[in-house]
Amino acid sequence: MPRRARSPSQSVAQPPAGPTTWLRADYEFPSTFSYRMPDVSAQFAIGSPIPSPAAVKLALVDTAIRWSGDVNEGRRIFDAIKTARVCVVPPPRMVRFRAFIKRLKPPHSSAGAGAPTVESTGVRDYFLLDGPLSVFIEVPQSDTAYIAWLLQRIRRFGTSDSICWCVAVCFESPDQALCPQRFGDQSHAQGGLVVRLSDLTQQSQFNGFDPFRGNVQQARLEKAVYVLPLRVRRSGETWAILERIRTNTGRLR
Repeated sequence: MPRRARSPSQSVAQPPAGPTTWLRADYEFPSTFSYRMPDVSAQFAIGSPIPSPAAVKLALVDTAIRWSGDVNEGRRIFDAIKTARVCVVPPPRMVRFRAFIKRLKPPHSSAGAGAPTVESTGVRDYFLLDGPLSVFIEVPQSDTAYIAWLLQRIRRFGTSDSICWCVAVCFESPDQALCPQRFGDQSHAQGGLVVRLSDLTQQSQFNGFDPFRGNVQQARLEKAVYVLPLRVRRSGETWAILERIRTNTGRLR
């Protein structure tokens, strides 16, 4: 069956309609950060040093629901920011290491009440950050104060063990030389780290992310390859030290 052509509206995130404002939120991680790249195996979870734009937006939606106790409030925020532009800037240095882990999962409901816990093993990438992770998001001016309030209350990106807290939120637009850029741009002559990230689109629907009654086909995620302003400074068999660069000059910031 031939693949359906991608809708032009799904290619690049656009700012929400009406006046917008850029917000910057800095996050510290007390331990490790882990975010599995889209469509890679859960048993060999290749990680991205930064969360996808979709992960940032869904973290805001999750926070809105948790603090309001109202699913409809999460739906409202989802519609307000789903096409917002997001830029996540990594800290000056990061350590990536690969860990062998064991997972304990509850048995499938068809196995019966007395079935034992299911054990599985896998490999996953984790990151240690030398400094805050900076998240920039362009939001409608009408919701700026509330979204800034939500940014302060986000407690994780990616997996449930990637616990974080917000250090500060301010009005600031991102330095484009430090933002992820789509692969193939001529400005990447100095190199960078290639990753795959996902984003919401105009066609994305809130119900596509409902773990209880949702339909995954309604998520309508856009997945693309990006170049991050990072290079490998040193590496070993299961670890690497990543260093931030400026993609327009190749120099360290």
